[in-house]
Amino acid sequence: MAANEKTATGARLATAVILVALVWFAAPVAAAAQGRDGFYVRGDFGDSDALTFRGSINGVSQPTRCDRLLHPDPAMVPRDPACSGFGSGVFATVRFDRGAETMTSATALALGYARGPIRVEAELNNTALGGTSAPLLDAGPLAAEPAREWSAVEPPSARLSGLTISDMFVNVLLDFNNSSRYTPFVGVGGGRSTVILTFEGLRVRRTLADGFAPAGGVDPAADTVIPAWQARAAGTADYTSLPLAESTLGANLIGGVALEANERFRIALRGRYARYRDIQKPGKWDLLRSHAPVLEDGRTPATFDLALGDIAFYAVSVSFVYGL
Repeated sequence: MAANEKTATGARLATAVILVALVWFAAPVAAAAQGRDGFYVRGDFGDSDALTFRGSINGVSQPTRCDRLLHPDPAMVPRDPACSGFGSGVFATVRFDRGAETMTSATALALGYARGPIRVEAELNNTALGGTSAPLLDAGPLAAEPAREWSAVEPPSARLSGLTISDMFVNVLLDFNNSSRYTPFVGVGGGRSTVILTFEGLRVRRTLADGFAPAGGVDPAADTVIPAWQARAAGTADYTSLPLAESTLGANLIGGVALEANERFRIALRGRYARYRDIQKPGKWDLLRSHAPVLEDGRTPATFDLALGDIAFYAVSVSFVYGL
């Protein structure tokens, strides 16, 4: 099932549970645990980690030999079809699945109302997922051409940093009341979220000494004159740093167990799994082959669209709940 479908299913489930809860609250019922009914506030402090994060870069990618700015004489730029007529398409992909490499945290503040075993909460979450890195992989029709371009010492890579997700969720929870002081609970919810991060992409080319031989060039080890454009491209880099703060929809599943300290106060161990719809942001290269970020005509900006999907994480926190 696609990430969007999973999120939509979670949102529909949350809506259905909320509607059932509202109907239940409107009906006159005898609460089994009168002392637990009413409003409460909850604060969470814990840790989090990313499970998956998938990205793709969509734009125009052209062979190195077609770069006009690498040729001493613009008239020497190849005129064959390989250097013209390029359309936009996915030319690089990345998948972050190693978890966070830096400090993470999960905090929340919620106002809830309990009646019997059912609770409804309006919740503000802030989840800091830190940063993580992954290989940046070539894709599209030119995927095979850069095989001898990229540095083996510093292969193409992408990095997410400052990753933070803020949620405004409505949750519905079910308490499994029993005769002990420990109360297990499960829940579901969803709402609007803001994803904040900086995406960085870096691709470094081999030097001539390392065998830089792009499509249309010559093998530096051969006793052949190396074209000027090839010599100029050797060791150059493509780099982008794209900050984004995009809104999306999210849903989460909740589970845990609470310890009743007294009639008003309880402490809970709470786990949460959250997923979000894809986000997209237009951007441009900061450097392309270590020169101004333009395409082969020397004028058109080298722009792209960054799409991020499969956004998911889990968090474990300690909750402090106080009845009002």
